[in-house]
Amino acid sequence: MGNGINNGMDSAVKFGAGRYRQGRGVLEHCGQEIRRFGKKAYIVSGPRAFDAVKDRLLPGLTEAGVEFVAEIYDGVCSYEAAEALGKKCLDAGCDEVVGIGGGVIMDLSKAVAGKAGVGVINIPTSIATCAAFTAMSVMYTPQGAMKDNWRYEYETDGVYVDLDVISGCPCRYAAAGILDAMAKKIEMLNGRPAMEPDTAAYDLLERYGHQAIEDIRRGTVTKAVEYVTYINIAVTGIISNITRSFNQSALAHMIYYGIRTCFTREARQALHGEIVAVGLFVQLHYNGLGGEMENLKEFMRHLDMPLSLRELGVEATEANLLILEQYLADSPYVERTEKGLGMLHESIRKLSE
Repeated sequence: MGNGINNGMDSAVKFGAGRYRQGRGVLEHCGQEIRRFGKKAYIVSGPRAFDAVKDRLLPGLTEAGVEFVAEIYDGVCSYEAAEALGKKCLDAGCDEVVGIGGGVIMDLSKAVAGKAGVGVINIPTSIATCAAFTAMSVMYTPQGAMKDNWRYEYETDGVYVDLDVISGCPCRYAAAGILDAMAKKIEMLNGRPAMEPDTAAYDLLERYGHQAIEDIRRGTVTKAVEYVTYINIAVTGIISNITRSFNQSALAHMIYYGIRTCFTREARQALHGEIVAVGLFVQLHYNGLGGEMENLKEFMRHLDMPLSLRELGVEATEANLLILEQYLADSPYVERTEKGLGMLHESIRKLSE
C-alpha cells in the first residue's frame, strides 16, 4: 500500500447513486426519500452543516415517519471514527446512515455505513468535492494524515442537493470544487502535452465558473449555479466511479496527499480543491504545458483562490520542496528515469512561484 493508494476492489462498475435529486426545496422532500431506504436514520453531520439544514429537514423526517439519531461530528474521516460511529448506529437500531455536510462528512458517512452494514444517503451542503457521489472514501489517521482509499462494493443509495443550501455556502467551497473537477482533464495528460480526453465538463466549468461564484457570493440560485453544482457533484462523481478512481488523477492529487500527510498541521485550513489547484502548476509543467500556467493562475485569481504553497500554509523552503518531491517520486505517476525525475525536480519548484 504505497502513498495512500489502495487498489483493492471488486470488478463491478458503479455509477454513483441510486437516486439523485437537485433543485430548490429538496430538503423538505428528504424525509420521503429517506423513507424509501430505512425507518430510522443515523444522521452524521458537522455542527455548522446541521444548523444550516435542521429547521427545513427534520420536520419532513417526522412527517414521513422516519425516526432519527443525530451524531454531530467535527473530526477527520478515519477507520477509528467509522468503527465507533458504526457501532453507535447499530446500537441505536438505525437502518440507514444519512450524511450531511462537506467532503469529510460525505466520506465518513459512507465509511460508517460500511462498518454498520447498512445503506447510506448523502446530503451535501457544499460543492467543494464530488465525495457525496463516489463509491469510495479517502481515509485519514486520527491525527489527520492521509492513510488510504476505501473503495466500496456498493453505491450510495441517494444524493440530495438543495440549491438554496449550496448558494448560501461560502463561495470559497464552490471555487475549490470547480478546480478539483477541472483538474481531471489536466491530470489525465500526466507526462504528455497533447491528448484529447472528453473536455465537455472542463469547458462548461471554465465557461460558467466565474458567474457561478458571483451568484453564490450574492446568495442567489441561477442557471450557472445549477450547472456547476451538477458538474461538481454528479458528473465528476460518475467519472470517478466509472474509472474506479484510477487514471483520472495524478500529480496534483498526489501533492494533496503529500501535503495532508507531511504537513498536516500547517495546511489544516486548506480545502481539498485548493491544494489540488496549486498542485496543478506542478502537473502542467510536468506535462510540458508550462505555458498554460498563467492562464490557470488568472482563472484562479478571479475565484480568489490560493496560488502558492505558502498561501496553503506551508513555507516553500528547499527542505519542504524536497519532502514533496520525494513523496511524488515514489508515486506511480512519475517515470523513474533520469529524465522523469529531472522533470519532477523542475516541476516541484513551481510551488514556490
